[in-house]
Amino acid sequence: MLILTLVSVVVLDLHYQMRVDVHSAANFRDGVRSYYLAKSGVTVVKELFRRNIQELEELKNTLLAGTAHTLTIGEGSVTVRVIDETGKININALVLETGTAQPTAGAQVPQPTAGAQVPQSQGSAQQTDAPTINPWIQITQDLFQRLGIDPTLVGALVDWVDTDDMPTGSGGAENNYYRTLEKPYIARNGPLETVGELRLVRGFTDEVLLKLGARRVGGIVDPATNLYLTALALPQGGGWRVNLNTAPPAILMSLTQEVGQFADAIVQLRTQHRIENITDLQQLGISGEALQDFQRLGTLTSQYYSVESHGAVGDMVKQITSLIQTGGDQVGQILSWRVR
Repeated sequence: MLILTLVSVVVLDLHYQMRVDVHSAANFRDGVRSYYLAKSGVTVVKELFRRNIQELEELKNTLLAGTAHTLTIGEGSVTVRVIDETGKININALVLETGTAQPTAGAQVPQPTAGAQVPQSQGSAQQTDAPTINPWIQITQDLFQRLGIDPTLVGALVDWVDTDDMPTGSGGAENNYYRTLEKPYIARNGPLETVGELRLVRGFTDEVLLKLGARRVGGIVDPATNLYLTALALPQGGGWRVNLNTAPPAILMSLTQEVGQFADAIVQLRTQHRIENITDLQQLGISGEALQDFQRLGTLTSQYYSVESHGAVGDMVKQITSLIQTGGDQVGQILSWRVR
């Protein structure tokens, strides 16, 4: 009986180990298949947005509206979601010229030294008495107020990007602040490489990120999922323009004080059909300074898209988050790639 008992235990143990090995092999197989399904989703979106195919315009518009699209392939499925990064405010645009401090609205503007050149923002009239305030600073402050976020935090964003060591406004923070933290570090003092750096900027807590529309991924608030801010390289000597066809209503209301009342009308118009010409806004009664603001700060096309692609096979799910650039000389260039 003892021998039979020992043999039974050995057999059961071997059976258990075999089942574990079979499940591990199946999960590994399904994980690989899930990854390539997610990768194919990014590839399809990249090709979709770099080509102008009339038959696929409806699908493109559906994806740009933020609607996820799922396609079943064999035993698995792939779900893609596209976010137009050009419809957001570019944090790097808060400092249009590296090394030039941009004051926030309401902050004290330091007087230029004798003979110093005062930077002029694009489209503004030349002034000799004070530096021109970057319009994106005021726009971002207004947006933060609409979202219930302390607008002085914009100063911390400016200080993270600019190269000087002078805090901007009451919410600003330079290296003197970051070096005093429990785990000290220094500000980037240059353009952000990814929007994930928001977690390092003073005041950008989980609560603030959630108000910006960020979602929890794996229990952690992911700044990359926010709806209003992005971090992209600015063209040499150029500024930033927000896509009026995809910008959230809150950003539309902040672009100019005069157009706030027309934001809903713009959203309704672009829901019916994409806005092809800025002058199309005139049918909504937008004219004068408001129309000029849209011409100066808005665009109707996009080059940067974030793609969230989920591949699923059985119990295995892989997610790829990618930033792609299309248009111009770029043929679907992938700028970032993250796998979960």
